Amino acid sequence: MTTYQPDSSGINSLSGFSFQIRVFVYYMLQLNKGMQIEFETIDDVNISRIQANEFDRYDGSFINKLTDNDSNTVVQVKRTSITESTTKQVLFNWMLIECSDNNISNYVLFTDDAYKNVDIMFNRSAEDLFKLVQESNKKKTATISRVKNLFLDNFKEFERVYNSIKEKYMFVSSENIDDEIDEQCAIIFRKAGINSVVYYSRLKELLQHITVKVMDNINNNKPYIIGYNDFMTLVEDISSRISDQMNNPLYANFKKLHPIDFSDLKIAESREYKQLLACKLNKVLLEHHLGYGVYYKDLRFRYMETNKLGTIENIEQTTYENFENVKFMLQRENKDEPYNRLDGTKKLENSYALNEQIRYGSCIYLTKDEITDIQISWKDEENEKSEI
Repeated sequence: MTTYQPDSSGINSLSGFSFQIRVFVYYMLQLNKGMQIEFETIDDVNISRIQANEFDRYDGSFINKLTDNDSNTVVQVKRTSITESTTKQVLFNWMLIECSDNNISNYVLFTDDAYKNVDIMFNRSAEDLFKLVQESNKKKTATISRVKNLFLDNFKEFERVYNSIKEKYMFVSSENIDDEIDEQCAIIFRKAGINSVVYYSRLKELLQHITVKVMDNINNNKPYIIGYNDFMTLVEDISSRISDQMNNPLYANFKKLHPIDFSDLKIAESREYKQLLACKLNKVLLEHHLGYGVYYKDLRFRYMETNKLGTIENIEQTTYENFENVKFMLQRENKDEPYNRLDGTKKLENSYALNEQIRYGSCIYLTKDEITDIQISWKDEENEKSEI
């Protein structure tokens, strides 16, 4: 068993997720019954009340959509220094939204306090801004040109829209978005009643899930939309998979957020990579197997942090004994080759592993350099040095 080096669990682990994703989660945690939140539909984030049986223009299905009299909040997220140019672009976008069929009740500019931004959204008067729009000669597709075509010479209508947005506007500068997410999750993820590592594992699992869903929808040119009921179902699912008794993060989500980079020297020079090369796996299978190892390593840290050292020992000792049994059988049958060792060890049961990926991952993990008394070799060391 290797010496335990604790990782940076807790709220600091959330900082690896994009600021926009965390703002989305921050507002998602405030959903009430009958509400939904959208990622990059009207704006970066959109929170609205919902009504069933409206046709979804994105995929041809029926979903919940906003009704004319319901509240609708749009949020523009900026994790950068906010300049006059920034606010003009945001305000022009909002003017187009205000003049659309969307019934907007709140406009929010959300920023990170680390950039020390101040609210300068309406530093320019409606008169100055209208003059700037009228004098613009940018291409037709530019936002300012669309605003110019929308209002033409009608300053009164421009001023009305300007003032309407100003009345609904809010500037938010978050001191620490991770702490705010933590505070809002405290009740739904039972912070007071469980181990802190389990609690933060649930938060991390939530952010991983939302990140994957957003990425998948962006790749399919679709927005990501989640309603209150689906959100609560997600909370229950995460709580059931990650508890004081069990820690079973979704492998599919983990894999998408932790791709294997073969150009990384740490991978190319690692013993587990060289051992897999000896099995003559193709690149896809190499990636899969290295991914199993990373997944198990992450889970192994979680077990250590919750003092489940016995679970780790049982998983790894069983994996090693499976390997020794397979190796002996292959030698008796004159079939002792690296791939056969790998394939045979993976196939044997390990009741201490919660899923196949944990079972496979423990096989890869035990081929690492730092493993001593239970180290696995798909190809024995004496041959490995001269041929790999």
